[in-house]
Amino acid sequence: MVRFRDCTYRTMHALKPQITMFRHKRVHRIVPAVAGVLSLTIAGCGTGINSSSSSPTSPSGTIQSQSQPPTGPILGYVWDAPSQSLRPIQGLAGASIIGAATISAPSQGTSFIASATSGVSGMALFLDAQGGVFQGSVTGGPLTKVGSVSGATSLILSNSGAYAVVTGKSADGASIASVISGLPAFPSARNLNLASAASVFGAAASDTGTVALATGSSQGDVSIVAFVGQAAGAQLATTQVFGGMQFVPNSDELVVADGGSGVLTAITRVNTTPSSSALSPAGGITAPVALDITSNGRWVVAANHNGDVLRIDLTGVAAATKMHCSCAPGQVLALNGSANGAGAATTVRLVTAAGGPLWIVDAGNASPRVLFIPAITTTGTLPTLIPKSAM
Repeated sequence: MVRFRDCTYRTMHALKPQITMFRHKRVHRIVPAVAGVLSLTIAGCGTGINSSSSSPTSPSGTIQSQSQPPTGPILGYVWDAPSQSLRPIQGLAGASIIGAATISAPSQGTSFIASATSGVSGMALFLDAQGGVFQGSVTGGPLTKVGSVSGATSLILSNSGAYAVVTGKSADGASIASVISGLPAFPSARNLNLASAASVFGAAASDTGTVALATGSSQGDVSIVAFVGQAAGAQLATTQVFGGMQFVPNSDELVVADGGSGVLTAITRVNTTPSSSALSPAGGITAPVALDITSNGRWVVAANHNGDVLRIDLTGVAAATKMHCSCAPGQVLALNGSANGAGAATTVRLVTAAGGPLWIVDAGNASPRVLFIPAITTTGTLPTLIPKSAM
């Protein structure tokens, strides 16, 4: 792993305005003088490299990571599907890189098909192709199996990391959903009653333990159903087309996007007496496909396949703002890095097809910015963490 020395971080901070210019629309405007300053300064600072000639194996059969835990500001973590590894986004919004893997899928057995992380708990969850759910620290270490949901294809984690919901279809084609509570110390799973649900198009888990599912017979006929505690599901709303939903961190308020009308709706007091109000009117964004809420609970970010991005302030102080990304988002995921990750609480990632640069939205800026992080490149052999044989 490459760890920047203090002088490099100071240089990156001092040159942040120039570094930010590397966004896709401004690359052609960078003058030679800026490039010269960058090359001279970085050459003067250098880097420190940590390496190890071997990977020690513990008696339990778990191979420990070769690299040190990532240091410095961390915006969040990304799952690198091609290399089957979890990697940190190190640095600041506009001046960040993808770091070395902290966790990799087992070298033997099935691969992971989904992952989710929480900066609050510092834990990550992984779903494998057999429905196994594994838990581990985002900084590396052994993985622990916390559940098994045969037929599961999707994994969602609450902002605090205390609750997760796993969805998919059983062998006979019936929709399934399981809630895992008590994470990370005392995980316990229970199944939700989806007898009347033809398909599950989306899910969200709140920090209060409430789960919301988008269910229906087709994308054009979707009901938003809430499961509070052990109670049966209760319908909260319907959408012309499901366009994404998420709970506001540390609350039971749910924000839902209608992919048909473009309306974004806030549903407050989901656990007791639900009440709905429009956050954005029809046409606020055309055909949204996904949304998420920054981990500080203030900014809603919705996106569509055309690269249009809408930011809404839940406090009502700032006006709704539109941006555009030269990409085709399919998901919006809040980044919730370490406590010292400046900007982590107000940044989201626009998830696109594998390959190419990673796109993030700096939603907390007075004028929100769409930025890119250079594509992940793999050099050398990645450390591999193998779940204990008893799992």
